[in-house]
Amino acid sequence: MDGMNFSRVLVVGLGRSGIAAARLAAADGAEVVVTDRRTEAELGDALVQLPRQVETALGGHPEGCLDGVDLVVVSPGVPPSSELLVLARRRGIELVTEVEFAWRHRPDAPLAAITGSNGKSTVTTLVAEMLAEDGIRVVAGGNLGTAASELVLAGGWDQWVLEISSFQSELFTAMAPTVAVFLNLSQDHLERHAGIDEYLAAKRRVFAFQGADDTAVLNLDDPASAETGTAAVRRFFSIERDADGCLDGERLLIDGETLTRADNVRLTGAHNLANILAAGLAATAMGASRAAVAAAAERFDGLAHRHRVVHEAAGVRWVDDSKATNIGATLAALRGYPEGSLHLILGGQAKGQDFTVLADEVGRTTARLYVIGIDGPEIARALAGAVAVERCETLAEAVDRARRAATSGQIVLLAPACASFDQFTGYDQRGDVFAALAREEVAACP
Repeated sequence: MDGMNFSRVLVVGLGRSGIAAARLAAADGAEVVVTDRRTEAELGDALVQLPRQVETALGGHPEGCLDGVDLVVVSPGVPPSSELLVLARRRGIELVTEVEFAWRHRPDAPLAAITGSNGKSTVTTLVAEMLAEDGIRVVAGGNLGTAASELVLAGGWDQWVLEISSFQSELFTAMAPTVAVFLNLSQDHLERHAGIDEYLAAKRRVFAFQGADDTAVLNLDDPASAETGTAAVRRFFSIERDADGCLDGERLLIDGETLTRADNVRLTGAHNLANILAAGLAATAMGASRAAVAAAAERFDGLAHRHRVVHEAAGVRWVDDSKATNIGATLAALRGYPEGSLHLILGGQAKGQDFTVLADEVGRTTARLYVIGIDGPEIARALAGAVAVERCETLAEAVDRARRAATSGQIVLLAPACASFDQFTGYDQRGDVFAALAREEVAACP
């Protein structure tokens, strides 16, 4: 790997990305200091992963940790408004996100960067599988799974596919993906961004440094994506109209030629057909053959907690879409269902979203709505005019009530449109609990 020519590097935030960045900076030969608001006791085993020579400033972000530093690497969980980052700018110290720090080590390796409010993890994984199907040595990570810096340290690959969140892209200064994909935009992370315009600007920054030889894959059905400015070659996908990648009703097409039939793929939902088209355009731009793209698309059955059937009994299907942590993801899920077919579970931490946006689709698809979590009452008020609503304290209570009410041919869908941290450690635990409750023969709560 190439040295980065920084003598002293500060890493702010010791999550998965921060730990990896510290290890990569140490491998470059730099002096490394790390800081986190958590204490040594709170960080626990995470500190064991750091090289022995790394200095620590824990339990806060003292200004003194900036002394002698010529680069600050910022973890995704640390907002640009953080006092320490403001002080770093005043001192003229360069700031870079962890993912761009990693990219600087391998700028010539073909990179597909995937952003959007929903579907990022699915498309990131699918692009990597399409490339691997053609024998390309590829790795996937970023916001999904392995941190980008860890991928650089591990080596052994020729191309990479990174999921990019708005938290990662908002500070980009030079990162130029070979292929950048913008899937869609919906209300999300408004507790971090000042508003939807700032959130959109962060997403579009993934395209800011692309050149004429690069490719931008954009969603023709989503104005925020379709209208993104870029110097790159623009390639569009759509499930509603003609595009470079499109659905003709029965077939998925790329450049007018059949990729595969829609009923040949294992992913469910119209939104996942759009994801396949986006991945196909990205993978072919990265050099994958049409045959490899089709084979991977037909074999891929999705990621955990992303619109997967976890149980079926007495004619009722139970679908775990716990990763639907914002309104856009829930809307995408609902649009694939017939009228009155759902018993829908919503709720958790609302993150400042306007739930009235869901009213039409909830009213069309949902026989009964169950709201849970800290912001359940707010959601119930927003949707009370659209559907019969039951307020539940817990997911277990919601599952019990849905089990009693659902009839053969109906679906119980967990698509919460909310973060999960009020009652769970993450969306994955929430989905696991839902699946376990769904499989119980006896009601799980009083």
